[in-house]
Amino acid sequence: MEDKTQTTRIGAIISKEFQNSWNILRQAIKNIKDEYWFTVAKDWSFSWTVYHIIETAEFYSRNQPEGMEWGKRAGINWETDSEEEINQKKSNLTKENLLIYLGEVEDRIVNLLNNYTDEELFTTDGFDGGNLVIFEKWIYSLRHIMHHNGELNKVLRDSDCQRIRFL
Repeated sequence: MEDKTQTTRIGAIISKEFQNSWNILRQAIKNIKDEYWFTVAKDWSFSWTVYHIIETAEFYSRNQPEGMEWGKRAGINWETDSEEEINQKKSNLTKENLLIYLGEVEDRIVNLLNNYTDEELFTTDGFDGGNLVIFEKWIYSLRHIMHHNGELNKVLRDSDCQRIRFL
């Protein structure tokens, strides 16, 4: 078996940043008062934003975009569920079940990133027709998480909840 202690430096650094972004997300989940968890503003609730962050990170942890079943973890079938059914399923997204989902996706991403060689991170996979370097995909995914973490922090501020402590 190949010793990857020297060749996974970039993956380990990215992995650490993902873990920091997950810890920030956990703070947001903990800090939001229950009365604001499902409050909808412009078609998005705090809970749905949390779900979206995790689901999108799961998406980018794949080797190709094909086969992703968006909404699956929430039980949503975007093609057959009515708007009422979708809203009902969104209202079942508890802090507890999203923390479990977050833990699963976090474990997957940490494992993947810690097992890439630096050379592998500069190859491509099935995203963007094979034109997107894997390293770029991970950086984009981190940026996406932090963008939405910022939105969550704004909701915390506007709702008079304890804000996220930047790590």
